[in-house]
Amino acid sequence: MKPNDTERNLAEGQRLEDFDRQSGSLLERLVFNGRPLIVGVCVLVTVVLGYQATKLRLNAGFEKMIPTRHPYIVNYLKNRDELVGLGNAIRIAVETTEGTIFDAAYLETLQKINDEVFFIPGVDRPAMKSLWTPATRWAAVTEDGLEGGPVMPDNYDGSPESLAEVRLNVERSGEIGQLVAANYRSSVIFVPLLDTDPETGAPLDYSAFSDQLEALRDKYQTDSLKLHITGFAKIVGDLIEGLQQVLMFFAVAVGIAALILYGYTRCLRCTGLVVVCSLVAVVWQLGLLPTLGYELDPYSILVPFLVFSIGMSHGAQKMRGILFDVGLGAHKLVAARLTFRRLFLPGVTALLSDAVGFAVLMIIQIQVIRDLAIAASIGVAVLIFTNLALLPLLLSYTGVCPHAARRAARQKEVESREEHPVWRFLDLFTTRNWAAGAVVTCALLGVVGVGVSQHLRI
Repeated sequence: MKPNDTERNLAEGQRLEDFDRQSGSLLERLVFNGRPLIVGVCVLVTVVLGYQATKLRLNAGFEKMIPTRHPYIVNYLKNRDELVGLGNAIRIAVETTEGTIFDAAYLETLQKINDEVFFIPGVDRPAMKSLWTPATRWAAVTEDGLEGGPVMPDNYDGSPESLAEVRLNVERSGEIGQLVAANYRSSVIFVPLLDTDPETGAPLDYSAFSDQLEALRDKYQTDSLKLHITGFAKIVGDLIEGLQQVLMFFAVAVGIAALILYGYTRCLRCTGLVVVCSLVAVVWQLGLLPTLGYELDPYSILVPFLVFSIGMSHGAQKMRGILFDVGLGAHKLVAARLTFRRLFLPGVTALLSDAVGFAVLMIIQIQVIRDLAIAASIGVAVLIFTNLALLPLLLSYTGVCPHAARRAARQKEVESREEHPVWRFLDLFTTRNWAAGAVVTCALLGVVGVGVSQHLRI
């Protein structure tokens, strides 16, 4: 008997009063015989995790980006205090477009910027360096021996004599090309950062830090003075600031996916339920992350997109099965149970395979990748409940549009009579000669791939 004949015999003429409620697996009976309880629990979990999702923080960490167990990195972390200029730091280049830095107004503004940056939370203040920090010194060999002092002398008063002395000190400091540009039109404030607050132990809030830097730029930047800010912290802050655009892209993706699904099924209520269940999976994922003590990293911000798309894919399969069964005359509850019976085990297998595939990334000893793996695995795991169980339950209550069900049944009938040319071509690979050719071709491609991979550079 062909598979479509089996499906027809299961669904055709299945009235609710003729259906054995004790049939099917134990899991099916638990889910469908207790429908109100299961739906109520799912609603409660969605509310709780939706509230938890509001506590989710979008943040990052410099050490999360590096393999902390690599011998080179272990050595760096051990000696980081002596390696000034490496690690997590930002540089603020203060550029004048009129004249040089040896100007009283420029140096006064530079001092104000330096002092405000010094007091921003997260700055490693003893290691901070600019023309105005005491650690920036000059040294020279004279007839009296070694002489030295701070680049900005204690008696600096902005007079032409003081400015000339500052210029001489800069030239003797060795900072030209480091803190001072070779053309004397800009200088740098070097700002090393602390990944965690030494008093509270809280991680650096990159969003707040970036906002303070932008406030500083707005305050001091003019037509004659430009501030250029670079560094990991600024990049992450800008990524976090772009979260609203990411959410807009997510909304657009939801709309496009819903239109495609509706064009395929022509059933508004089915499309709405599939979208809702997929979004519920995203809410559960985002709620579980702070509950388990995780943050959402800017580099894993696309994981909710992935969870939503996988949910839409599996939801479309469930919806298609229920449409077909209802089109053959089955009651909506019967159709939901038969679809659950046919597709739950294959769906669970596929989702668990996806989850394991993401979990394998945990072996990579870079924390940002491990966090991505955990977030993706959690998201795929919750789809088992939201799209494999909750969706058929909700469809057993709402049913499907009758015209969409009849259309699905007609399409299934056409597909059973007229096989698509693509499927006819793929069927050839089930024969001995075509299958052998495919295996040999794949083996050759595998050998070529291994050879080419030896020259891959990261």
